[in-house]
Amino acid sequence: MKSIVSVSFIFIALWLYSCQVAAHFLAFFPKTQVIDAGDSRRLHFPIHFTHPSTLGPTMSIARPVSAGYMINDTRVELTDELKAVNQGSKTSWGLDVNLRRPGTYTFYTNQAPYLDPTEEVVITQYAKVVIDAFAALGQWQPTIGTPVEIIPLTRPFALWTNSLFTGRVLADGRPAANVSVEVEYYNDSGVVLPSDAWASLEVRTNSAGEFSVVLPREGWWGIAALVPDEMSFTLEGKQYQHEQAGVIWLQVRDMN
Repeated sequence: MKSIVSVSFIFIALWLYSCQVAAHFLAFFPKTQVIDAGDSRRLHFPIHFTHPSTLGPTMSIARPVSAGYMINDTRVELTDELKAVNQGSKTSWGLDVNLRRPGTYTFYTNQAPYLDPTEEVVITQYAKVVIDAFAALGQWQPTIGTPVEIIPLTRPFALWTNSLFTGRVLADGRPAANVSVEVEYYNDSGVVLPSDAWASLEVRTNSAGEFSVVLPREGWWGIAALVPDEMSFTLEGKQYQHEQAGVIWLQVRDMN
């Protein structure tokens, strides 16, 4: 019995450790980032909180605080359109949108604060993805105005595999120097990681808040800029460290 308990404890400890090695990402992207003539104008955006490189575990999350899109400096709120998606005891969310006209749309969703009990930290992420519809090639650098945000300096759609992507991290509207930027592949193609160390890439911003990263495989990539909040977060009467992250999702394609 003692050996069984010991083995069980080791297994649980390793599982918790592996969950912490891969980064938390608020996943928010449709099937494709570029809508061409003949494609459906109806987009479905699953919204779930997970570790992209391992595709799990998926954490249950509260209803996002907001969701919508920006186009040509106009903001369209879609928060009321969010739908809960229940899978067992886990709750994720979804957003369905019909694009009525060509354009370059920056879709966003802002997470409700999430308590990670294993790390005892409250996490809030602000995710976005730029969708280009019918070769509009319009404005792709709008500022959503979230506490942490990645502003693309490389056009963030129609990217080939091995493209170099450069962005600038803003914290409270100002360039954020020397902050951690984590990059993970959404591993739905079954890439086998050599070890947990390969779950994510990490770079740090320069004095202007800029970073660059190469995207070496076809598929979706999440990029998260992590900025600790100077203020602690109070939840149910207890104070926690508050980690905020601006997330942008990019899709790359092989050049056939």
